[in-house]
Amino acid sequence: MKTIRIVPYCIAIAAVCGMTAFGAAATPVESTAVAKMESQTKDTKRDPGIFGNYWWANRFLSRHQLVEKQRGKTVDLVLVGDSIMHFWEWKHPASWAKLSQGRTVLNLGYGGDRTQNVLWRIAHGELDGYKAKNIVLMIGTNNNSSHDTDPANVAKAVEKIATEIRAKHPEAQLILHPIFPRGASANSKRHADARARNDKTNALLKEFAAAHPEIVWIDFNDKMVDSTGWVPRAIMADEIHPTDAGYDLWMDAILPRLKK
Repeated sequence: MKTIRIVPYCIAIAAVCGMTAFGAAATPVESTAVAKMESQTKDTKRDPGIFGNYWWANRFLSRHQLVEKQRGKTVDLVLVGDSIMHFWEWKHPASWAKLSQGRTVLNLGYGGDRTQNVLWRIAHGELDGYKAKNIVLMIGTNNNSSHDTDPANVAKAVEKIATEIRAKHPEAQLILHPIFPRGASANSKRHADARARNDKTNALLKEFAAAHPEIVWIDFNDKMVDSTGWVPRAIMADEIHPTDAGYDLWMDAILPRLKK
């Protein structure tokens, strides 16, 4: 009797395993929507809110509240990404003021976010309820910070994000950037290794953009490096996030291309 009871479960398990082994491959984590509500910080200045030190939850709520304020309205510029976008508004107010002067800008950058977190945020309303004229997308450097990440999976996830953005805002101009360069020299091994993976992702994203003329590909990475090919501290003091000068370079690259 015990054997009779066990056999159906074994058959069911074998069927599921067979589907994974012989059927469609499991979706890579980079393309699977995931939240970070459990993320905490000891920095009390980081996105303070009703969730205390659960900063990601506070950030999500604050973005939701901003989206609600724009409901039914037109937003000139939406930024979708990670801390590189997040810090522009948070830590570089002078540069941010120049970017937002005379236009509405919605910053949907979250520190530490990866492609899967952006997919979750899109699925939970960050692009809903308003009409965007321009949407800027850059994401993936945090994925490629992990040594076991496949850059091709990151590129596919960015492509998925771009497709979802286009579906929600078909009339908006979507600007896609390659992931920014990082690292002050080859001696910055953590950054150098991640940058090599970023470069592989970027090559695939360039091909994707070329095959989709409705996407505007803006690559100014060459302006962020010096003659050595690495990023000077004047552009990225911490080797990954732009300084005011770095953000101004970014602004100069996108403002002339924005849809009015």
